[in-house]
Amino acid sequence: MSETPPDANNDEATPKRRPPARKAKAAENLAQAVPAAAEPKRRPTRKTTATTNGTVASTNGTSARSTPSKKTAPAAEPALALPASPPVDEWVITATPAASVHGTVLNDVPSNGVGYSNGYASNGSPASVAYELEVEVRERASNDTSQAANVGEFAAGVFRLIGENMERMTPSQVREAMGMLNGVNVKDYLDPDFWKGIGMVLQYQLNEQVAFVQRRIKGEYEVDEFGLDREIVELFRPLLTFMYRTWYQTRVEGLEHVPEAGRALLVANHSGVLPWDSAMIATAVSEDHPAGGQRWVRNLYVEGVGNWPVLGSTLAALGQAADTPENAARLLEADELVCVFPEGGKGSAKLYKDRYRLARFGRGTFVETALRTGSPLVPVAVRGAENSYPVLANLEPLAKLLRVPAFPITPFFPWLGLFGMIPLPGRWEITFCPPMDTSAYGPEAAD
Repeated sequence: MSETPPDANNDEATPKRRPPARKAKAAENLAQAVPAAAEPKRRPTRKTTATTNGTVASTNGTSARSTPSKKTAPAAEPALALPASPPVDEWVITATPAASVHGTVLNDVPSNGVGYSNGYASNGSPASVAYELEVEVRERASNDTSQAANVGEFAAGVFRLIGENMERMTPSQVREAMGMLNGVNVKDYLDPDFWKGIGMVLQYQLNEQVAFVQRRIKGEYEVDEFGLDREIVELFRPLLTFMYRTWYQTRVEGLEHVPEAGRALLVANHSGVLPWDSAMIATAVSEDHPAGGQRWVRNLYVEGVGNWPVLGSTLAALGQAADTPENAARLLEADELVCVFPEGGKGSAKLYKDRYRLARFGRGTFVETALRTGSPLVPVAVRGAENSYPVLANLEPLAKLLRVPAFPITPFFPWLGLFGMIPLPGRWEITFCPPMDTSAYGPEAAD
C-alpha cells in the first residue's frame, strides 16, 4: 500500500513540509481522536479543511487535521483526554499514513474516507481509539528487545478487548469508560498507573455486561431449544477472543478438517477443571475457520456441571448442552458441530502429575451416536489446558456432597476463594485431525 496520507492530493489542504518526529506524530494522531476543545493550546496555523466525497472532516469549526508550526518542539506522549460536552458519536478520527505490523497493513484509507486499524473500521467511533492504541503499543513492543516486549503484547491485547467491548456499549457508557483513562499515559505499559487505569476500565465494562444480563432476565429474548442466545454469544465473544489470542496465545492447526457445512462430531481430550478447553475449541472455529465465523461449536458438558452456580445457565446461553446421547443426536441431526469429551469428569479433575495423559473413557456412546447419524468423527488434541489449574488433589467425597464432577485442590484454590479460579496464562496448542467417515457403515452398525 502507498504511504501517502489521505489528503496528499489536495495541495491546499496539506502544506509540504518534513514529517514530524515519530512521537510528535503519535501525539497528533491521538489529539485528533478527540474534539478540538480537548487539544492543548498551540500556535495558530494556516486554516485547512480536509474533504472526503464532499464532506468536511472537522470538529467544532476546527480542521480535523492540523499541522504544528516548524518551531514547535516534539510533544511528549500524551495522556488520553476525554471531551466534556460533545457527544461521542461526533468524535473524528483522521486517518494517518499506512503502516505495517506483522505484515498487516494498518490505517489504509479507501476512497470512501473510512480508515482501518488492524482489520477494524476507524470511522470515528470511540472503539477505533482503542484499536489505534493497540497498534501503537504493539509497534513499541515489536521494537523492544527486552522481556518487557511480552508485557507490551499483552497490553495490546487488552486494548483490543476494550475496543471490542466498546462496540457494544452506549455513548454514555463509552464516555464513562474513556473518562477513567484521563491523566494516564496510555502507551507506557511499564507504568503502574497504566495498569491501574486499564483495570478500572475493564471492571467498569464487566459491571455493565453483568447489568445487561440482569436486565435481560426480566425481558423477552429468543433462544433455541437448547438455550442458545445469540446476543449472549456476542456479549462474551470479546472475552473469549482475548483468552484465545492473548491469555493463552493459542496456536491452531488442522482447521480445514472441520467441515464448513453439515454435521460433524468433534472428539477432544479434557483437562483444566473449568471448561476453558471447550470454550477455546469453539473460539478457534468461530474466529479462524475458513467458513468465516459462520460455525459455532456446541460442546456437551458433564451433567453435574449444570449444578454450579451461574456456570450452568451461562453454558446453556452459549449454546452448550448436557452430555446425553439424545442431545448429541438432535444437535447432529440439525447439522450442528458437536464436541464431546469422552474422559468426562475424570479428565477435568486430572492431577498435575498425570498431565498430557488420557484418562479412561466413559461408555463410548459418542461412537454409537456418530454411526446412527452418519456424522464424521474429528479427533481434537488440546495441549496446555493442564497448566491452567495445576490440580494437586481431588476431594471426591466433597464433590459428591456438592453434586459436582470434582472438587479440585490447586495452589490457589480454595485458599484464594474466587480469585483462585482465575486460570493461569500460558501457551496452548489445538490440533484438529483428519475426519473419520462413518457414513459407509450405516446406522445399523451402531448396534
